[in-house]
Parts: sequence; C-alpha cells; structure tokens
Amino acid sequence: MYIFLQKNVITSNGLYLYLPKVSQAIFIIYRIKINNMTKQALSFSRKDPAKFFKTLNKRVNDYFKENNLKRTGNWKLYTKAIVMFSLLIVPVVLILTVDLPTWAQILGMVIAGIGMAGVGMNVMHDGNHGAYSSKSWVNKFMGGSIYILAGNVYNWQVQHNVLHHTYTNIPGHDEDLDAGRVIRFTKEAKWEKFHKFQHYYSIFLYGLLTFNWCLTTDFKQMAGYLKRKLSYGEVKSPKILWTTLVITKIIYFSIWIAVPMIIGVSWWKVLFGFFVMHSDHI
Repeated sequence: MYIFLQKNVITSNGLYLYLPKVSQAIFIIYRIKINNMTKQALSFSRKDPAKFFKTLNKRVNDYFKENNLKRTGNWKLYTKAIVMFSLLIVPVVLILTVDLPTWAQILGMVIAGIGMAGVGMNVMHDGNHGAYSSKSWVNKFMGGSIYILAGNVYNWQVQHNVLHHTYTNIPGHDEDLDAGRVIRFTKEAKWEKFHKFQHYYSIFLYGLLTFNWCLTTDFKQMAGYLKRKLSYGEVKSPKILWTTLVITKIIYFSIWIAVPMIIGVSWWKVLFGFFVMHSDHI
C-alpha cells in the first residue's frame, strides 16, 4: 500500500494547509487513537460528526477569497528567495574570487550558512510543498534547491509531507522527533542524564545534524522508505531514485569541496568553511 497526501494546498506567503489523505480515505487528525504497544499502531476515525474538516476547509478558503490573496507565493516570498539565495551564493563567490583575509572568509561562510538555512526553511520547503508558485515546474525547480543543501527531494517529501504532516508530533511515526540519543524531543524517548543539559548544548549540535544528512541519513532513509513503499505524488522507479541520489551527492561534494580545492583554496580552509557553514545554520 502506498501512502499519499492529497495535494490540496491553501497557502500564501508560506502559510499552507495540507489535508491528509491516506488510502483515499479522509481521517480526522484530532481523533487519533494510539495503542499501548512498543511500536505504536494508529487508527484514524473516518467519521466527522462535528464537521471539523469541512468547516476548517471552508473557513480557510473564505479567508483567502475575502482578502483577495493568492494560494501560492507572492512578491514577498519571491523577494525573500532572492535574499536567501544571495546570502548563500554571494559570500562563496567572493571567497573563491577575491583574496580575502582569513577572518573575512570565516565570516563569509557564516553568512553562507545563514543563507543555506534560509533557502532550506523557506524556498526549498515551499517549493516541495507545491506552494511557491502556481506553476509546477517552478515548484520543482525551487524544491530541487535541496540538492545544493545536501538533501534529497524524494526523502524530504516522504519525511515531511507524508510522515510529518500526517502523524504530526506522534512518536515513532513523525521522524522530525527523532534526533538520535543526543537530543530528546519527547517523553517517550529514552532519557539519559546528559539530557538535562540539552538546552545548553543543543543550540551548538543541532546544526551539525546536517552532516549526517549529507553523509549517511539520505541513504538510510531512501532504503527504508522504498522498503515500506512510501511515496509522495508520482511513484518513481527505485533505480531512478537511487541514481538521482548518488549523482546529486557527487555534485554536492564537488561544489562545496572539490571545486574550491581545484581553484586553489587550502584543503583545511575548505573543510573548516564547510564545517562552519553547516554548524551555524540552526
């Protein structure tokens, strides 16, 4: 069985509402029942006597209609995209083309890290939600910016659009709650003594989670999602998905590591800058 989300997007300026659709049946999220098992099993009510779903949908639609708002991005979102891409790209270009002092190079990579976070949490996010533009090719292009951020479109859409938005904040199903043993997000996660200090160290370590993303997480996620036959939108061949993953990883490491070294930047500066860029976008 494949799990899909209904592409009923109601959005403007990054605001969106996704209406979950699992196995072609509409489920009311506020009536979730969780069985007391090691691996939580979920059941959703197909009934909606309070007409919550219908009422919510109507009110959101009326809001956009009455305020004459687009359901996709407007000039504010497009301006934000330009700013975020500029923060990511301009510092890197200056570092590679201008003889800057070391402190300026480090500052440039810090700014690039902020831009990377901005592109990821705004442009890429909205594109992969189909919310950036009314044109599907624009959404795919903007959503594809995840490839220069170390991620993968298929994995992100399954983890975020399917699992997160269908099972929001449900331990064992919403993978956004899983940060390994280092950071504990829920009471269901195993508690370790060092967790009492996580409000201090998490701000420094959270950004480093993207290292796992670019090195191992994408490969593990894709293997797991394909085994579970999870998909979002059009179902693609596993061969195409794996090929895309490998090629885009090669392109990613070429852009951020290989090319700077070939141009002549010291290897330790490249690796240090790569570390700084990842670690500061929290």
